[in-house]
Amino acid sequence: MPHGNGISEGKFVLKKGKLIKVHAVFEDSTIKRIKITGDFFIYPEEIIEDLEKALENIPIEKAYSKIRESMQKCECIGIDPDSLYEAVKNAWMKRS
Repeated sequence: MPHGNGISEGKFVLKKGKLIKVHAVFEDSTIKRIKITGDFFIYPEEIIEDLEKALENIPIEKAYSKIRESMQKCECIGIDPDSLYEAVKNAWMKRS
């Protein structure tokens, strides 16, 4: 198991060249804070902020289902639940 607590960044590049970046703070197996940015569009725009709030203080094991649930309410270009989860997982694996 790599590392423990800390701040990390995860990235995921879609085959179409779109970049998803995640900056997160982890405590044990819990996402404490998260910021999602990248080369994508979500409508309505406030969904991304709602998603970041929804991911705070939940275990990494529950992140995928929370992402899927939150992204059902929006239109997306350049991002999908699987790709976003990969970026979150990459940040988790790189935590320091």
